[in-house]
Amino acid sequence: MWGSIIYFVAVSLPEQFLMALFTWLILGKHKTAKFYNVVAVGISAAALFRISQVVISALFGATNQAVLQGMLTTVVQVCGFLALVLLIYRVNITESIIGSLVMIVVFTVAQGTTINTLFLFFGWSREEFVSNQYLTIACAFVYFIVMVLICYFVYEFNLNIKYLKNKSKDKPYTSRVKFLILQLSFSYVNLLIIYYLFFNNISVFETFANKILIIFCFLINIIFTVILVKSVFKMGEIIQKEEELKRKYDGREFIQNIDYMKTLIDEKQYDEIKKFLNSMKDDIDNKIVSEMDKEKD
Repeated sequence: MWGSIIYFVAVSLPEQFLMALFTWLILGKHKTAKFYNVVAVGISAAALFRISQVVISALFGATNQAVLQGMLTTVVQVCGFLALVLLIYRVNITESIIGSLVMIVVFTVAQGTTINTLFLFFGWSREEFVSNQYLTIACAFVYFIVMVLICYFVYEFNLNIKYLKNKSKDKPYTSRVKFLILQLSFSYVNLLIIYYLFFNNISVFETFANKILIIFCFLINIIFTVILVKSVFKMGEIIQKEEELKRKYDGREFIQNIDYMKTLIDEKQYDEIKKFLNSMKDDIDNKIVSEMDKEKD
């Protein structure tokens, strides 16, 4: 009983709070949403995580399917966290999904790399980690320090995905967002499987050469994650540049149309003016109709 309470207070609560804080920062909510929202998300997520652990363990009974239980608990945790972000931070569904996915990818890499690296250097096994609560808390403490530094970096350099707040119906924008969600989801599943494999079989890699290979694998995962997360933040700049180019193009086209009409007026070609205006009206009507169709879809 006391062991569960200590674990909840020393590990679950700080971890979920840091997750809530990181998501709060990358959504750009630190300038609009109150800090108590972070506390509310953190406590609620920690409680949900603990309840899911108890329920899933009870469903599996005395079976030794620890990996499957852990993965199911993680899935419940991610879905629950996404819902909490959506409701408490008051963001749209796209912000909630991408914000939660970025958070979980970063935290998975930080947690998996930190804990597995400690296992390699100190020769600990999964069984020791699970059975020794002090060891679990010590590893979690190192992992929390890493995440505090990452949160500070995000805050200091004002990294955010606020561009998702302004939803666009443009097909290129929608395609990019869908691809981003797919990319983050596959990356998360891939990282989760890799780190679970290392975590449950860390004692197999006893030779120096194997340890070097594992560390090299962790470095590749870190580099890949940095590039992936950077692409998420950069997408806002790309969309902004495309919108600026579109406005410039529309402005030039508008000026060209005015010049063309002035020429027709000077030449008194009123029939051509009428045809040109009708053509512009048809273009506007078609665009309005197509936009309405998109909204219905």
